[in-house]
Amino acid sequence: MATQSSVDISELTKPGKLGGIGVDTAVEREPYINMLVYGDPGAGKTVLAGSSDAVPDMAPVLVVDVEGGSFSLRNFYPGVHVVRVKKWTELFDIYMALYKEQDEPKYKTIVLDSLTELQKLSMKTIMDQVVEKEPDRDPEVPSIREWGKNGEQTRRFVRAFRDLPRNVIFTCLAVSEKDQRSGKITYRPSLSGKLSLEVSGYMDIVGFAYSKMMAVDGEPKICRFLLTGMTDTHIAKDRSDRLPQVVEDPSMAIIHSHIFNTGD
Repeated sequence: MATQSSVDISELTKPGKLGGIGVDTAVEREPYINMLVYGDPGAGKTVLAGSSDAVPDMAPVLVVDVEGGSFSLRNFYPGVHVVRVKKWTELFDIYMALYKEQDEPKYKTIVLDSLTELQKLSMKTIMDQVVEKEPDRDPEVPSIREWGKNGEQTRRFVRAFRDLPRNVIFTCLAVSEKDQRSGKITYRPSLSGKLSLEVSGYMDIVGFAYSKMMAVDGEPKICRFLLTGMTDTHIAKDRSDRLPQVVEDPSMAIIHSHIFNTGD
């Protein structure tokens, strides 16, 4: 005859240790934002990420500038700290410095600007090493092996930065693709191969930044928007389920307020 278990099922759901690894309930996890913002040049991606500096819970902010496009921050958020990266080894050094100061972090928010350029920097480093060993190789024509290595390097760095105990915002250019049969144009982050979908999957929030020329009080004005919900033409998502489908005139103050119900 079956006997009733003497184990209280509620005991099994309590946070504690599992295989030596700490376990928390979902609400007890640190409330950090990890986010990917992609869009065309000039869509306001860098300024949006930099606007974290105006949110007390997200400042101070460090922008890891791989793209060389941080000039736009000077007029809007001059207090943001910027470190310019030109070598793959420098990116590694920055990550290690941030990782080692986890107990008393200097920055609450890290911005990687941009993933498109980060992947290119990785490939340049790989091809420089290849040409050093094989001088006859064309540095502009990577093989499948080099693309594979490049993809894995990019994945590892994205995951490593994402997992820092801080708010982490990645920017990326957008790429469009036209279906030859239907003529439909779709947009996704500008990363090679499967990386576009994989990196989007790593994030809690993926937003498509875009702008429109609109009439405001009878005058033409460039208005900015952030799409946060998936459509049949754009990759986007919001795991918090608290953001509107489209955020008008987006800022991290607005996004932070929605996610954490601060009512700012």
